[in-house]
Amino acid sequence: MNLRLNLLPWRERQRLVELRNFRLVFLGSLFAAFVVVMLVDRFAHLRLKQQAAAGLQRQQQLQSLDGQVARLEQLREAHTGLRRQVDVLGALRSSQQGVPQLLIEIELAMPHGMQLTRLDVQGDRLQINGLAVSPAVLAQFMRDLQRSPILLDLE
Repeated sequence: MNLRLNLLPWRERQRLVELRNFRLVFLGSLFAAFVVVMLVDRFAHLRLKQQAAAGLQRQQQLQSLDGQVARLEQLREAHTGLRRQVDVLGALRSSQQGVPQLLIEIELAMPHGMQLTRLDVQGDRLQINGLAVSPAVLAQFMRDLQRSPILLDLE
C-alpha cells in the first residue's frame, strides 16, 4: 500500500485542477479532431459524387460525339460516292461532247459514191462499215479522215 502524505493541501487542489483542465483540453481536442475528420470525410464524399457526376456527363458527351463522328463518317462516305458519280458523269459528258464533232468530221470526209452501213464507238475506238463504189473513193475517204484532229491512228 502506498500512502502519500500531502503537506500542502493547496498543491493537491492545484494538481487536481490542472488534471481536470488537462482532461477537458484533451477531450476538447479529441472532439475537435473527430469533427475535422468527419468534415474531411464529408467533403471527400461530396467530391467523389461530383467526380462521378462529371464522369457520367463526360461519358454522355463522348457518346454524343461518337454519334456525331459516325454521322460524319457516313456523310464522308456518301460524299466520296457522290464525288465518284460526278466524276463518272463528267467523263460521260465529256465523251458525249466529242460524239457530235466526230459525226461532223465523218460527214465532211464522206465523198460521193460511199454509203455507211454501220458506225460503232466503244471507248476511244471507232469502227466504220460501209460500201464504196471504187477503191479510189475509199482512199479519198481515208485521206479526208486523216486530216481530222479528232481521229488518230486510222487503219
